[in-house]
Amino acid sequence: MHYKKIAVEGGQKFSNIEGNQYMSGGDDALKILFRIISDFKIKKVLEVGLGICSILDTILRRSKGNNVSISYFGTEENDFCLKALPQNVVDYNRIALHKTISDIPKPERFNFIIIDGSNDALNNVKELLNSNAIMFIEGGRQSQIDIIKQIYPKALVVEFVSISRPPSYVPFHQKWTGSGSLIFCEPTASQKLYWFKEKVQSYFEQRIRKYFSRYI
Repeated sequence: MHYKKIAVEGGQKFSNIEGNQYMSGGDDALKILFRIISDFKIKKVLEVGLGICSILDTILRRSKGNNVSISYFGTEENDFCLKALPQNVVDYNRIALHKTISDIPKPERFNFIIIDGSNDALNNVKELLNSNAIMFIEGGRQSQIDIIKQIYPKALVVEFVSISRPPSYVPFHQKWTGSGSLIFCEPTASQKLYWFKEKVQSYFEQRIRKYFSRYI
């Protein structure tokens, strides 16, 4: 199944269940994550702040549908979200679930981390990352980007900007669908090229969005 269709199905599913205030903004973030996982051949993921698991469930369903093995780790402290996990995630048994980053066994290392949690979770993130790791901050929170850049002074950041209007099924009232920021912690030459291409595209999408925002 095409990744865009799976992303839309995931967005629709989690927009209609209790706790949708804990989900990521629309299905555009899911499409971006699918593309990153595919482009960089990600096999192991850590998601900090699972929420009601819209990202987790959709990524696992896509990997299963494409016969691609992904090892998925996640952290969550919210009691409501923890109780909803078994109900919301089809392949619940595939998750390595921990309450906080500090609870993850020290030998574990990751090339890709999705951040959708509090700033406090970032203080110990470096010890879990391989060199040249990639991070995605859902919503592109600037305070979290600033923390990562303090940890990784040479990091390169590009914001993914959506030029899509929110679909009718999302529980949010905003002009545009959610975005996020991709961070190359210690970028390689190929990662720098990828960053540059995305930076150019982001520049034009921001200008398009700024222009049309006047008419929405």
